[in-house]
Amino acid sequence: MNFRYKARAADGKIVEGLLEADNQGLALDSLRQKGMLPLSVNQASRAGSAMIANKRTMTIFDKMQRIGTVPAKTKMVFFRQLATMIQAGLSLTMALDIVTEQEKNLIFRDSVNAVKNGIDQGLPMSQVMKQQPVFNSMMTSLVQAGEEGGILEIALTRVANLLEKQQALKGKIKSAMFYPSFLISFAIGVVVVFVAFILPKFKAVFDSMEIELPALTQFLFDMGDYFEHNWRKIGVMVVLGVVALVWLCKSKATKPLMDVVVLKMPVINGLVFKSVMARSMQTLASLVSAGVPILRGLEMASEVAGNSVIKGGFDSLLEAAKRGSNLGDAARGAKIFPVLVCQMVRIGEETGHLDDMLEKVATWYDQELDEQIKAMTSLMEPIMIVFVGGIVAVIAMAIFGPITSAISQMG
Repeated sequence: MNFRYKARAADGKIVEGLLEADNQGLALDSLRQKGMLPLSVNQASRAGSAMIANKRTMTIFDKMQRIGTVPAKTKMVFFRQLATMIQAGLSLTMALDIVTEQEKNLIFRDSVNAVKNGIDQGLPMSQVMKQQPVFNSMMTSLVQAGEEGGILEIALTRVANLLEKQQALKGKIKSAMFYPSFLISFAIGVVVVFVAFILPKFKAVFDSMEIELPALTQFLFDMGDYFEHNWRKIGVMVVLGVVALVWLCKSKATKPLMDVVVLKMPVINGLVFKSVMARSMQTLASLVSAGVPILRGLEMASEVAGNSVIKGGFDSLLEAAKRGSNLGDAARGAKIFPVLVCQMVRIGEETGHLDDMLEKVATWYDQELDEQIKAMTSLMEPIMIVFVGGIVAVIAMAIFGPITSAISQMG
């Protein structure tokens, strides 16, 4: 049978062609005996035959199973397993077959099958990946660089490492926001329970005693009456406020303004800036290290930034790179990047180790983010204790004040 192959020759060039062998293993051995490194070896007669998710024949249940997104962890495991199997000597299509069989996410399974079918037709993996929405431009560029350099397994490992770092970064941000969010929600819950269930009972008691209430107690009772009669309106306003805030943060018209506001908010601005810089620099360092052109790397660093202000800084670097200007000087002129970052970028350019310097910048921001999260967490606990204690103290003064006055009057 005939096999279509793509391999790296002894002189470093990528060659493609057809060869005849009894099975795929013998075809691989034949290429290795000729001094070539196989990149892909596929049976030429079965192109496109393995596609299992034909949308025209899917049932409604099949389509419902394909609603949703593909988690980043699923992609990370995919690239890690694929790199490991190729390093172990398996062909790319064999590795994709194995990954497909064990993949439980049907959306991702369909995409992997589509990639395999494209490779069966003789197309490069990166070219087929570009047609699948689950793979972003960063992934396809790293894979393309690996294919062109004959180091596909190393490129796949780089993709997995980068996804792992980005996932760890997201985890840090979530953990940093969880604790204060929990405490604030708890405090709000205490107030709601008091106003909705406890306050009305005390109000009835005090009304029956016909005593003059202090201003604080009267204020709480008035607030309780307002919430009791307008809780539907308040609920709708809260929901609309949250929806409006989300829309402002995501709308193309208002997102730049909201990004500026976020970077000016105390405490939050440091978390956002450091996390965005760590993510962008990690992406840029991985792409430059893999041999991706600096212009393409800066484009993708700008894409993953997520903040319009910092994205503008990377866009300035991109324009400077197109003009052939020094990136270190351009970073200083952008007025977004700290002086230390500008100096490290300039040193990286002058020494020819830009990828190493970018990686050090990303690591530095990652460590700075860790330190800020630890400091914020340790500081947040006493602040929230004082806040909740203050709420309890106000409630106690409002309730026990009239009781004390009533007792003294009875005496």
